[in-house]
Amino acid sequence: MVEPEVEDVAFLTAINHYRDNQDMLHKSGIYEHTAVTACSRRTALIMTSATLFLMFLCSVIIAYAGPQNDCPCIGEKPIFLPDDDGVNRSRSVIPIATNGDIFPWNNVRLPTFARPYSYHIRIHPNLTNLDVKGQVLINFRLTRDTDYIVFHSKNLTIVEKRVVNANNHEIIYEVSRMLEYSAGQQMLLEFEESLSAEHNYTLIIKYTTRLSRELEGFYLSSYTTSNGERRYLATTHFEPTYARSAFPCFDEPQFKARFRMSILRNRFHIALFNMPIKESVDDGLYMGVGLMRDDFEESVEMSTYLVAFVVCDYQYVHAQTSQGVAVRVYAPPELLSQTSFALNTATKVMDHYTEFFGVPYPLPKQDLIAIPDFGAGAMENWGLITYRETSILYDENETSAAAHQWVAVVVAHELAHQWFGNLVTMRWWNDLWLNEGFASFLEYRGVEHVMPGWSMMAQFVLDKTQQGLKLDALSTSHPISVSVHDPVEIEAIFDSISYSKGAALLYMLEKFLGLKTLRSGLNDYLNTHKYSNAETEDLWTVLSKHANETVQVKLIMDTWTHQMGFPMIKISRENSSSSNNAVSFTAMQSRFLLTSEIANMVKNRAEPSPYGYKWFVPLSFYTDITSYREQEVVWMNMTDVRFEVDPKVRWLKANVNQSGFYRVNYDDGLWNELIGQLKLNHEVFSAADRASLIDDVFTLCRAGVLNVTVPLELSKYLYKERDFVPWATALDHFQNWSKFLSESSPYRMFLDYMKNLLAPVARSVGWEDKGTHLQKLMRSDILASAILCGIEDVVKEAKNKFDEWMYENKRIPPNMREVIYLAGVRHGDVKEWNFCWDKYNQSHVPSERKLLLKVLGTSNDPWLLQRYLSTTLDSSKIKAQDVKMVLGVVASQGSQGQLLAWRHLKANWNHLQTLFGNGTFTMGGLITAVTSHFATEYDFKEVSDFFRNIDVGSGTRALEQSMEMIQLNVHWVNNNEAQIYDWLTKNEKSKH
Repeated sequence: MVEPEVEDVAFLTAINHYRDNQDMLHKSGIYEHTAVTACSRRTALIMTSATLFLMFLCSVIIAYAGPQNDCPCIGEKPIFLPDDDGVNRSRSVIPIATNGDIFPWNNVRLPTFARPYSYHIRIHPNLTNLDVKGQVLINFRLTRDTDYIVFHSKNLTIVEKRVVNANNHEIIYEVSRMLEYSAGQQMLLEFEESLSAEHNYTLIIKYTTRLSRELEGFYLSSYTTSNGERRYLATTHFEPTYARSAFPCFDEPQFKARFRMSILRNRFHIALFNMPIKESVDDGLYMGVGLMRDDFEESVEMSTYLVAFVVCDYQYVHAQTSQGVAVRVYAPPELLSQTSFALNTATKVMDHYTEFFGVPYPLPKQDLIAIPDFGAGAMENWGLITYRETSILYDENETSAAAHQWVAVVVAHELAHQWFGNLVTMRWWNDLWLNEGFASFLEYRGVEHVMPGWSMMAQFVLDKTQQGLKLDALSTSHPISVSVHDPVEIEAIFDSISYSKGAALLYMLEKFLGLKTLRSGLNDYLNTHKYSNAETEDLWTVLSKHANETVQVKLIMDTWTHQMGFPMIKISRENSSSSNNAVSFTAMQSRFLLTSEIANMVKNRAEPSPYGYKWFVPLSFYTDITSYREQEVVWMNMTDVRFEVDPKVRWLKANVNQSGFYRVNYDDGLWNELIGQLKLNHEVFSAADRASLIDDVFTLCRAGVLNVTVPLELSKYLYKERDFVPWATALDHFQNWSKFLSESSPYRMFLDYMKNLLAPVARSVGWEDKGTHLQKLMRSDILASAILCGIEDVVKEAKNKFDEWMYENKRIPPNMREVIYLAGVRHGDVKEWNFCWDKYNQSHVPSERKLLLKVLGTSNDPWLLQRYLSTTLDSSKIKAQDVKMVLGVVASQGSQGQLLAWRHLKANWNHLQTLFGNGTFTMGGLITAVTSHFATEYDFKEVSDFFRNIDVGSGTRALEQSMEMIQLNVHWVNNNEAQIYDWLTKNEKSKH
């Protein structure tokens, strides 16, 4: 699954429902008609004693009435689970079934003695009344005799259930008791006689449910045609734990099985599944109502979260890979013209991955489909990948270079999953990074193969390494391999650690192993574990083997995956040389924390690391007398190191192209030399290395490691910088500073400084939509930043072009639209805002609609911003999937926007919880988008007080990270406000 675009399980519902039922049990006594009676003290004592004895006796009977075969009753651990699984529920929690009985299985994970090997699902979704009728046959085998089985079910009404012999369905095993534990989303069937491990069995369940309105499980989506007609479709999203809400199943990644599917639909729709259709027939049970039944071929072994099916009225375009795999892209008829790029990219990327991995794609077809309502960027369902419309549709006349690249990256990401995640799947969600880290790394390799001129590996540093470093520098981060138990916790790790840090570590691994060794190791890994599950250790083992055991991959990488965070490497030049022919440098490692200066204020969740927060670090570097193409590597084996270089060396640049996942700090003399070199001739460093220096110096300042004047001095060289990657890095830090300083004394002076830096490069990029892919990306970023800063000639030019579009219908090139729309909304009035709002509602190009949504939140008018925020409460105006982006854009508009977005979040928290559910990652995203740039003590208290007694579900980690960020912002402003003011004042005077 692709993360929600950075701009991008209602698990507790069941618990609350149980609590409500318990409350009703107590309340019922209030309404019963009873007479008041009196008795003697002796009689009362006898009655009380008898009652207590009976209660004790009943509790013993209940506790031992259920299945006893190794069943972990009331917190006891089953002997067949490993010691370190960490999945037992708290012993203080007694699971209560919906009928009031104790639920005998007290473990978040299912027992492993019953393993499914095939499913046959028959389902009929009614897109008119939203009813769903289903039947599932689950063939399973046992590893031991048992008189019960446990499986998953969520919000399903079981109409009929039975277990029969898999080879002879006439042999029925009577179910003596069925218990449902809603909070655990588990169902238990107990049998009158034991099932033997010598036979295979079939569980047959008929059930009913409803199409969900949330963006999870089996849910309803819709789109509007150009003539205003609303059309509906039913689609699925099962990762991580939503398959159980569509059909009863063993909903854990390790329970792989084959799936057969039969879908009932009307004649005006089509049905899609992971596999190709085998036949379509009139269904005899529904004759006379015009229903068709589509039967699909049986799938290969796969996990339940990868199952997908869609009922819609779409059309498709198609192609074929060189291996003969049929590739189709499905979309609403009016959007079909925007599917060609995704189709061509998918076909080429699949051929590339097949050759790169040396493992053929195992299915006969690969469908990609655009879904109008979709929470994530996309989902890698095997053979039927679902995408948000902005992640798959591209119109060369309407879509910008940035949106064009996003489509290519997401297509490549999901296709990488067909091998990493689908063919080989992590055993449990603690190794989610094995799926997402690999896909996030390989997506750039895939796009670079298809679009070699896009410099994807240079952009990798921006999008993966820097993003991963940003989150992992918090004390509220988590290790890549992290224990997760229930659905809420699983949702919380779909973050930059699993995705971006995972990708960055693989990039670092490639650099010290070599691409050839990595490829041969991955081929072995895929072939060894195909159609099965793997753990992180399995990957390290096979890579060590292919490195001929010269590199102990597990020994090295365990220090990166089993402890959170990363090191800061402090490099110092020693005063005395070790010999006449060399000068010595020392490199010392220590854990880097953004909040180390305020550790006593921040709740540190990190337990002591088994490695003492030390790492195996491949320290790469070059010097002023060599070149970034002639790097050396010194290994820091959980230690500090001392190494020698030529005595003529003036400076040393470490972490070449930011390929290692660590920060580098230098002594004062080296920083001065590096900054001097940047000002003199910055091109002796690669673009990625310049970005690396910018990213390190600003971040080290943010952590209080460097004085604020150091990044300001380094930033002066940007007058001459003309490359995208360094400027994108710098703009990210500058924009953050402007948000933190928005209520501080240096704010206006800082904006003026940014104007002075941006003006030369803004003139350089010009207004013609031409040049390389990176030049187009840079032009848009630079001019948009110039408008946000208020550079007059840029604003004037953009506003003129907006007026020509508004009044003369003059076309704007796609890559200039963000800049020109931004100028019109930000420096215009209600008329301009309404014009863009109308364009948003009229457009049928997803990338254009997304861009308009973004710029509509940049107005300087608080009344317009408030009106805009109110539209997020109406899903007919703003789709649920876009709410986070709208709130985030408004919150980024200085203190005024922050206040409005925060007030909106508080006032409508209950509505948003109802809209998204407490179990989805969206709630955490909303908290981060709205609060993470607050920078005053008052704001911190506001956020802290509001959330003190609110259960935010899977947003808990995001809330903790946001609170830590606010404290960091407050501390940074307090410590640096005066120094920034003094430096800017001095710098301004020096120009006159």
